Amino acid sequence: MLRQNLLRHRYSLLVSSPHNFNHSNGISVLLDAAQQLRAQGANVCIVPAESNQPRYTHLPYPYDDLPISHEVIPGSYVLIADTISPERLEEARIRASRICHYTLAPSGLFSAPFSNRVHIQQGERQAVYSALVSTRLPYFYFQSRFPELEPWIAHSCSSPRRPDTRGKSGGLRASIYAGKGYLRPVARPLRKLINRGDSRLITRHEPSTKKELYRLLSETDLLVCFDPITSLAHEAILMGIPVYIPLSWDEPSYAEGYPVRLDGIEYNDVGRFLDILDQGFDYQAVVDSYLSAIQANGQSMADLLSFAFDDSSPIPSAAELNAYWDSRQRFFASLKLPSPPSAWSPIERALLPYTPAERVKALIDVICIRIAGLGERLFSTLRRIKRVFRRS
Repeated sequence: MLRQNLLRHRYSLLVSSPHNFNHSNGISVLLDAAQQLRAQGANVCIVPAESNQPRYTHLPYPYDDLPISHEVIPGSYVLIADTISPERLEEARIRASRICHYTLAPSGLFSAPFSNRVHIQQGERQAVYSALVSTRLPYFYFQSRFPELEPWIAHSCSSPRRPDTRGKSGGLRASIYAGKGYLRPVARPLRKLINRGDSRLITRHEPSTKKELYRLLSETDLLVCFDPITSLAHEAILMGIPVYIPLSWDEPSYAEGYPVRLDGIEYNDVGRFLDILDQGFDYQAVVDSYLSAIQANGQSMADLLSFAFDDSSPIPSAAELNAYWDSRQRFFASLKLPSPPSAWSPIERALLPYTPAERVKALIDVICIRIAGLGERLFSTLRRIKRVFRRS
């Protein structure tokens, strides 16, 4: 698939913290893409995007066959992905023959110390991962395979599921996910359908394994996701679980050009999401597009390299690219991403007490917390009195 003229060059792929790929789907996408390019004959080397990272000689399985360099290879063609340290970026600009920024999250979406805002210089190109990242720049989608998820896909295909919002006693079971966002109260029309006692909280670190995550999701009827850009939403609909994201996006037309079907995901329109809960969504189309996208990965990565490093591809000026991203910064700043871990819990932030039983339980919880606090203060006072008597 790769043109012969592109096979003559060496490629440095700059990846943020590639040894932590288990905690980031974006990093695993990049490492999967590197393996795909190598399978096509490209000479690709992984370079840590932060120059001060601890050195390591190899990546964990299944990426342990990817070569690593702790410096940008002189004369190489460089793909820069999202977050990069200023020192490494300067090194790339000095050493590389050509540079293309392959952006998996919108430039400037994240604030310091995780800022991913990069200003393009003249002669550099920029492509994005999908239309969710940008509706104006060319995108080259790479569909990571979810091996731990595929048994659940097979099960869901054989046993289609749809929550019954009309006759389900006790309410629906929800999974609540803050992700990089902030838990906020779920809209009342949806909240009144949810049984908080049967619902579960998911964070970026818990469950700690994909296997356990999918098991938990399989036991719920819907996912409320406060992260506007996460792979988990796609993974959930691949299990037949509808997803509500109670946030707006500044380029809402992204869905029209998205490379895989996103039926079952609704942004910030609770009425339309209730319709999905009631009527279901085209689950088989979602699964089929996932499988088709995997088959298209090779061509997509070949097209990325052709766009990035082929002289025949027209490119906008650096000023145009930077002005475009500047125009979106006000919206990104309003999201305040990524959130600190303190914003990921408790589940009560999203599911306020609704039924009489939930209100009674919430009151009891408050009383227990206050009694525990009073008890701790009492014991602390007694300990101080005891020390006074010991000294006397």
